[in-house]
Amino acid sequence: MRPALGLILSLWATVAGAQETLKIAVISLNPDPRYDEAMAYARIETNQASDPLTAAELALADMGMLLDTAGLTVELRSITAADLEGVSAAAAQFAVQGGRYLILDLPADEVDAVVSALGPEGPLSINATAAEDWLRRRCHPRLLHTAASDRMTSDALIQHFVKQHWNRVLVLHGKTSRDLARAESFIEAASRFRLRIADQRAFDLSTNPALREQNNIALLTGNLRDYDVVFVADSFGEYSRYLPFQTALPRPVVGATGLVPLEWHWSLERYGAPQVNSRFETRQESVQRMSWQDWSVWIATRAVLTAEAKSRDRGPAAIETFLRSPDLRLDGSKGAQLSFRSWDGQLRQPILLATTNAVIAIAPLEGYLHRTNTLDSLGVDEPEFSCD
Repeated sequence: MRPALGLILSLWATVAGAQETLKIAVISLNPDPRYDEAMAYARIETNQASDPLTAAELALADMGMLLDTAGLTVELRSITAADLEGVSAAAAQFAVQGGRYLILDLPADEVDAVVSALGPEGPLSINATAAEDWLRRRCHPRLLHTAASDRMTSDALIQHFVKQHWNRVLVLHGKTSRDLARAESFIEAASRFRLRIADQRAFDLSTNPALREQNNIALLTGNLRDYDVVFVADSFGEYSRYLPFQTALPRPVVGATGLVPLEWHWSLERYGAPQVNSRFETRQESVQRMSWQDWSVWIATRAVLTAEAKSRDRGPAAIETFLRSPDLRLDGSKGAQLSFRSWDGQLRQPILLATTNAVIAIAPLEGYLHRTNTLDSLGVDEPEFSCD
């Protein structure tokens, strides 16, 4: 099947006589199963689709002066395809045309397949929206990650739990592979801090009376002596939105609802974040707020543009080495300088713990240190990391 190419947009950051053209593509699925419209009820969208093209455009506009100074011409393409076959064909075509960077707004399985197909000589790819830990353990040599891993967001929550003295956790999860993986990552993080898992229970979205212990919130969260907090892994968000204020014990709910760990939230009021949000919103007709996925695409684009503009050696290999090195210091408007980890290609970054309209805390929390970089207290550290 031929890829259904969406809007192909060439944006130019030019100076007279510029010698280099840098080709970047943002590639997405349409439809994307992560934003399944069938899960929307009464116009309530539990998972709103992002706007990756606007995010990449914003990064290009932000970097315009630096690109002019470096004499770089940038061609930015937005490509959409209907399925994995189309995505793979579009990525291969982009590589043949001399594309240097692919920013992937794709589910984890598609990221893995596309990068595997491109091989070691393909464009450098950046995973912007897939959080799965297993994708990092695949250790693709041509893949970096700006989306925070499940382990990073789990560690951010656990740090808050320790600070609040929430030592016993009831873990709830859906039955999808994504929900199971998210719960597993959280339990792994909790064990490192010796928190107690009061129980691990699966919920069911049906109204089947035979499954009432899984679809009835009072029953699902009852029959336990005590717990301090409820963690829920719910990739669709349909069940979790009913959890707060209905649990058998009056306890806070975190994870998929309540207090949520995120790369970005529109309510962040420091570090220049309001200006980033405002610039993003004014670039759209719909005035959609900047989501964590949008931020992740934005910072991925900024990363490659910064490396290209600031690397003293103009060779592709040297530029990529600089991109991957601690010398690359990115400003993500989150109060810390960001860079990529050498062992798993993951972007170091703070994680916001947010409600629907406020950022409650930013991890790493005070007191959580690391021997080399405090941001590495979030996620799998180098000594414990291994490739599958």
